Amino acid sequence: MFNSKSLLVISAIFICCLPAWAQGPGDTERLTSASAGKVFYEIAYEIANSPEITSAEAEQAITFLTAAMNLDNSAKHVIPVLIKLTSQYSSQDNSNLVYQLLTTYVDKSAEADLEPARVAVRYLLNQLNSREERENLLKKMLRDMGGKNAFLDSELATSLGMLIAETPDSNSAQQYLTQAILNNKYNRQAFAKLAELMSGQISPAMYLEHLRLLLDQNPVDLEVALGFAQYAEQLQLYETAAGAYEYCDKLFGFLYPSQPLPASIYLPWSISCYNTERNQHKCLQIAERLRQDDRFDLLLEAIAGKAALKTGNPDLAQRILEAAEKNAHFELANIKLNHDTKAIKYEQLAWFYCFASPDPNKAVDWANKAYSLSPKSSTAAALLAYSLVINGETDWAKLLTSNYKLNQIAELTQAQIQLVGGEKDTAIQTLKSAITKDPGSLAAERAKEILTQQNGYYIPPVDPGTTLAALKNSFGQTVVPTFMRPENIISFQLNLRGSKFSYGSELGGTVAIRNNSSRPLVVSDDGLFKGYIRIDANIKGDLEKQIHSLVTMKIAPGEPIKGGRSIVIPVRLLTGELRQTLLTYPQASLDIEFTVHLDPVMIADGKVTNRLSSMRPATVLAKRPGIELTKKLLQNRLESFSTGRQGQKISTAQLFTGLLKEQQSIAGSDPLYKMTSAEWMPALLESALIHNLTRDDDWAAKVHTMAGMLSLPLDYELTSAVGDNLSEKHWPARMMALYLLAKYQKSDFSKVLDWTAKYDSNKLVREMALTLGAALPEKTAAEPVE
Repeated sequence: MFNSKSLLVISAIFICCLPAWAQGPGDTERLTSASAGKVFYEIAYEIANSPEITSAEAEQAITFLTAAMNLDNSAKHVIPVLIKLTSQYSSQDNSNLVYQLLTTYVDKSAEADLEPARVAVRYLLNQLNSREERENLLKKMLRDMGGKNAFLDSELATSLGMLIAETPDSNSAQQYLTQAILNNKYNRQAFAKLAELMSGQISPAMYLEHLRLLLDQNPVDLEVALGFAQYAEQLQLYETAAGAYEYCDKLFGFLYPSQPLPASIYLPWSISCYNTERNQHKCLQIAERLRQDDRFDLLLEAIAGKAALKTGNPDLAQRILEAAEKNAHFELANIKLNHDTKAIKYEQLAWFYCFASPDPNKAVDWANKAYSLSPKSSTAAALLAYSLVINGETDWAKLLTSNYKLNQIAELTQAQIQLVGGEKDTAIQTLKSAITKDPGSLAAERAKEILTQQNGYYIPPVDPGTTLAALKNSFGQTVVPTFMRPENIISFQLNLRGSKFSYGSELGGTVAIRNNSSRPLVVSDDGLFKGYIRIDANIKGDLEKQIHSLVTMKIAPGEPIKGGRSIVIPVRLLTGELRQTLLTYPQASLDIEFTVHLDPVMIADGKVTNRLSSMRPATVLAKRPGIELTKKLLQNRLESFSTGRQGQKISTAQLFTGLLKEQQSIAGSDPLYKMTSAEWMPALLESALIHNLTRDDDWAAKVHTMAGMLSLPLDYELTSAVGDNLSEKHWPARMMALYLLAKYQKSDFSKVLDWTAKYDSNKLVREMALTLGAALPEKTAAEPVE
């Protein structure tokens, strides 16, 4: 730390040297340095990712990033961090700046990652107070940025369509939502709103295609898979429905391996297979599966028996149906059932004797029992009415059907009553209506038989052939995908630039995510992979430390990952606590194991795993050997301060700063590991750094040196050396010195900040002074062209 004496020295240096740099003509020269720009970016990145960032710190980071772009106009990696800071942490209204950044980002980088663009758009919309203002802004965005990225265009059009849908202008809302879907066929929100606005005008083929696309988007969403299967069944695409239900069977087994397959899957799967020409044998297989699990379902057994009959095996059909009847009666006789369950069992037996194994006497007997238990049940009433009809009691049946809401069996009953009454044409229409309610059921099968007897013919309201052709046009001949476990769809790894790196070298990496399937992989909130990445670090060796959430990020690729292709996400690993550890202990030999999680979640024992738990986290090991400190090494590095090139000076300053931190860390205690240490070392290292800061004309090297000292306690001599740079003619060095000294938050430094905010010739240095707490000058000096 530095004391008040040091602050007086700084103030004196500052005031005495003021004429040399305040509004100086030399500062109008444009400076370029990718190296210095990188330092400013790194400082801003660390601030931006601090868990407790303040508004003032955000403004400081924004100034650093602006300076980085000023020094290196090719530094496009600055823009996402600048968007994050200006949108999420700054206390100012940065709408104009954020819009400019958004435009630039969309031009250059949106294909790689849409997330920064989304952050910017949300911020800009939240700054506005009315629907009309938001609507106009979205229209402007589409004009200015439309055509650059289809997914972004889709999201902007969706937001605009949703806003306009709040007004009477439904046609315009529909146009924007339609455009959103054309730009991104996986846009779930736009499709749902369009379907709502169009009130059933969307064709069944288009709706079924949308459900199929949602299954591509998230192959392990059981609700989506069931929705696709059910709608295909409703459209009488039984081959497709059977395949989709089989997909649901495998998906359910993956999601809930210890649970039995529910009736909501196996019953419609079986009835779909029953209505196909090639898969009727699967009805028998499904029933056998339940038997092997000691489960019994009368409805499923009935379908299996009917399927055996259809496949030309009447003896097997009889055995299945007789066994089913026996088991059903055994359940009722030997298992204690509550009222509601017993009523359902009675209804099932009545249905069994009506449609699966027709027996008029038994049908009316069990229908009576069901109706007696549940006189308000429309199902029980319909079954009783139908059983009366097949027993020739049409008058009582007519009375029953007239008192309840017409379901499929009630309409079938009504049609038969109409036929008895000579109303053939009306009966044919009633039969068609009954079939339409559930075309694949056994009741519908009976209705079709009666319809054929009356020379009628049932035509589905939607042509299954046309719908299937549309599906095949979009997805190929195999319209139902093969179920794949998530770990077989997605593979990922962290790639490093080698397994060993030296002190001070870059520790960059990339997360490679590969789509191993043949279908597109859509990274989205509704997708299989939602885009969240977390990287932890476990340090072992001379030091041991676990660092959780070293890197956390959310990505949103601007297009789907094609089948068999990969995306590569750059990640900054030399950050946070790991960066501080590696730079503070140059003589420590360390092994760092990185663990990558996709969509991380916390599980019961407090551990972190992937949301899709069958996908194991990816790990990679990196080794950082410690510096072997020798007299010759020190001598060579000292000489590089005087005769070396800029890169040598920078790396030497970084090493000496790290060694000085390391020496301070063991002051008054034993070393934590084998290291070279001596009483004279701190003085030597400090002297070298002071030389670099006060006698070297390389301003970029000075910026690096001072940046490395941000976590180093400053004594009087170091403070004075840094203070010398407040009068450096090159503005980046002045800004770095100002920031470093102000970080100690001593009130005596406020005079320096106030003077700088008012008189420094560079706008960025003045802005930095203001973010550090300088008083706002009443009148600022003319700004030079940078």
